[in-house]
Amino acid sequence: MAMMDNVDFLVSHIRHSFITSDDTGMCELIIECDVNGNDTRGSRTFSFSGPLKREISNLSNVSDSGLDTSDGDLSHSLDILPDMDYGAHRRRSNTAQRLERLKKEKQVQGKIKTVSWKAPQASLTAEELGYLFEKKDIKDNTDLVQPQGPAKVMSGLTKQLENVGKMGENPFMEYARFDGRSSVGLITKKIDIFLCMAPPDQRPYPMTVVVMSSAKVQDLIGLICWQYTCEGREPKLEKNVTKYCLHIAEDDGEVDADFPSLDNREPVSKFGFTKLALVENKPSTPKSTFVVTVNIPNRGFNKFQLDTINIPMRAILQKVINRRKIRVRPGLDYNLEKQKEPGVAVDLDQTLAHMDTLEFCLVRENSTRGDLDEVPRNDSSNVADSLTSHQYKSYMVTMVHKLRANTDVHLGVSGEKVEIDPVAVRGTARLFRQRAVTYEADSIADCHLLEKKANVYCLCAGRAVFRMTYLISNDYKHHDFEADQDVALEIVQKLKNILELRLSPIRKDFIATQDRKVKKRDSLKYSV
Repeated sequence: MAMMDNVDFLVSHIRHSFITSDDTGMCELIIECDVNGNDTRGSRTFSFSGPLKREISNLSNVSDSGLDTSDGDLSHSLDILPDMDYGAHRRRSNTAQRLERLKKEKQVQGKIKTVSWKAPQASLTAEELGYLFEKKDIKDNTDLVQPQGPAKVMSGLTKQLENVGKMGENPFMEYARFDGRSSVGLITKKIDIFLCMAPPDQRPYPMTVVVMSSAKVQDLIGLICWQYTCEGREPKLEKNVTKYCLHIAEDDGEVDADFPSLDNREPVSKFGFTKLALVENKPSTPKSTFVVTVNIPNRGFNKFQLDTINIPMRAILQKVINRRKIRVRPGLDYNLEKQKEPGVAVDLDQTLAHMDTLEFCLVRENSTRGDLDEVPRNDSSNVADSLTSHQYKSYMVTMVHKLRANTDVHLGVSGEKVEIDPVAVRGTARLFRQRAVTYEADSIADCHLLEKKANVYCLCAGRAVFRMTYLISNDYKHHDFEADQDVALEIVQKLKNILELRLSPIRKDFIATQDRKVKKRDSLKYSV
């Protein structure tokens, strides 16, 4: 009882008692507020003396955490460590633990059914008891084998081994190593496979296949064929696994035709589908093409490659107009005639299949085949020009520069390349001398006439300036040349025939870029 008179002991005891039970922390805060430094500690009195008093006084100067504290400091509560029994939550009370035990016992008792035994009122006869425990006849075991020795029962494994020899050799045996059912410690994947070649009554029921995750789609197809053959399913499969593919399937076995088949080179672990369908590849049929020829009188011809003949003749006419860049004016429409039937216009609403021919002629309405002046010469060429465009020819032209004097060059044009060879002139500084350069035909994007200069001294044709655009380092650049009008027109027409026949990717990209610019300019014009 004398120990209870020690104020320091009581404070330390109270703080230790509430360290895990006081969630609010108000107890420790009130004790700290009541004790005010050394003054309050000096006013404390002790009602006992002797050795016990000295021991308690020594204990009061040592904190529970092992650190010495001065007489003027308050006693601190015990630090909470991770290895303490209390843990991060407060300990449950005994009442709560007892209620939980009662709840578990009640749940266990709810599963127990108590049946009370009562003696029967009337005794059963021996005949009635016989129906309760009726004797059954055991059929003779057909699996008994009668060798020379004693009778021996054939196990299920022995029967399976004998049946394997009767089934014949499995052509897909090399894919059996991907079977995940016999793999221990390896990552496997379980997939339900719907068999589209099975009879209609068996298609809704998938075949479960366990495959190793390291296998590829091609290996999975072989494993499916191997398991299919081992199970003796009908009809028999082809011995070549490349004739089958895997498609995504619905839960009812319907094949999702919106998605292509799985790539045979991809690993099975890449896909997360659990329902697939084994589909037989359809034999690939050669794709038939049809070449339509449209002749333009005095302007050459155009050929179009079509995949089908069920195309309206109006669409073919529009293809010719777009390819030739013919400007259709109001009242001056064009039509098509069969090449062997001049003067008879075809019905543009009918298809090519009803024409019985693949060769036609473009004719303007209310005119004959020899009158097609509306077709600009610069946008088309005759047959002779088209055939001779690829032959090499050199021209003497002047190369136009912006910041220095123009230079005379030899411009060589062929179907493979364009060469610019400067003419040697004495007295020209090396810095301003034009270098020889060669451009591949596929790198040239366009060639067109810029301007015509009239000759004021005579009535003959003057000079003309044309521009050749080419692609270098992903950037379109150009060279301007000046020559006589006849020479300039011949060079432009020759390069245009080459570009039209080759139709390189650079040429296609340049035309598409120009069309986008024109549409953008027209949209801005109409918006204003």
